[in-house]
Amino acid sequence: MKNTREKALQIINDVLYKGTFLEESLEILKASNIDERDFAFIKEITTGVVRNKTYLDYVIRENSKVRFNRIHKIILSILEMAIYQMYFLDKVPDYSIVDESVNLAKIYGNKGSISFTNGILRSISKEKHLQVTLKNSIDNLSTYYSHPRFYTEYFYDKYGEEFTKKLLKANNEKPPFTIRVNTLKINRDELIKNLTESGFDIEETTYVNALNVLNPNGIIDTEFFEKGHFYVQDLGSILVSTFLNPSKDSKVLDLCAAPGGKTTHLSELMDNTGEIISCDKSKGKIKLIKENAERLGCTNISPMVNDARVLNEEFINKFDYVLVDAPCSGTGLYRKKPDIKWNKGIYDLKELGVIQLEILNKAKEYVREKGLLLYSTCSLSKIENEDVIENFLKENENFKIKKLRDKDVLKLFPSVDGSDGFSICLLEKN
Repeated sequence: MKNTREKALQIINDVLYKGTFLEESLEILKASNIDERDFAFIKEITTGVVRNKTYLDYVIRENSKVRFNRIHKIILSILEMAIYQMYFLDKVPDYSIVDESVNLAKIYGNKGSISFTNGILRSISKEKHLQVTLKNSIDNLSTYYSHPRFYTEYFYDKYGEEFTKKLLKANNEKPPFTIRVNTLKINRDELIKNLTESGFDIEETTYVNALNVLNPNGIIDTEFFEKGHFYVQDLGSILVSTFLNPSKDSKVLDLCAAPGGKTTHLSELMDNTGEIISCDKSKGKIKLIKENAERLGCTNISPMVNDARVLNEEFINKFDYVLVDAPCSGTGLYRKKPDIKWNKGIYDLKELGVIQLEILNKAKEYVREKGLLLYSTCSLSKIENEDVIENFLKENENFKIKKLRDKDVLKLFPSVDGSDGFSICLLEKN
């Protein structure tokens, strides 16, 4: 295999400039029988650069004698990789980082870029870590914590500087590895005992059947996973199903169900009674729902190919509970997928808001009288949540909001709840 730094460089360029997804790129790499230590290094470098890109570029701007927009993208990525290692890691000496970066520049650059790479990195290595000193507070926060300005501005104006700072900081931290205890097959205490005896360190969360695994490496290879004793799922995603909280023997529709985390949790909450219709428009994703349901022992789930944007007349007035976990920008997932920060802009959010309202207006037809419709996204934006709900209620006076924790639209924040960012709204059909 190519030099690990060269492989990391390729992934960074593919993600930032060719539209590939970081998570998928790393999964492909992991499946290539790469050495475990090499993979861990590449994952650290690529994730770190993508996560901290704006700050790393600020350091480059402040130290470069060459205009920033004249630095070739591949050389820019080499510099970002080097500065990330200097600023955020401590395993490799700075002189070695400079040497390795110059070697990369020799492969991808010309004499001028080789000299430039060597000079700027040697200069940066001799100085203290650069602080961001922009006059505008929003620009300052956006740059230091590497977030899109529209995102920072929204939370700064709505929640204030201190809240925003904590949120941005939490978005840049490594997320916990959370699992949901599958009580259809095992109880919480027994699973904790089994995992602990197998060498895993377990931490409790605010939800009784959600556990953080502090050293998760290898947990998917255990018999406990194979037997369906747990499902890997973020705390926020777990809480969504608990807010819908369907009764036993009821009829439930999960309109955007893949890969099946929420739908199998609904099955668990219903103790395998009643019926859950789990939909997705992709046959491949339906297969994934079936596999997860089978492993977890969920016998009341019927997966079905269905496009949420097209009215299904067979569903009209048939369900006591409908879950719309809508396709969204994923701005609540910055911790797990930092590339979302750079591939989703404000216009993407507006387009998604139109699609989300379209889906919600189909979903409303499927709810029985006095039934519940739960709308959720893994996004924290107003455009995809409050605005969608407001527009929906203007046209559908027969629905009303049922408050969750005294909120019309409940927000879950990484900095407050320890979960991914989620927005959740529960609606009742009058």
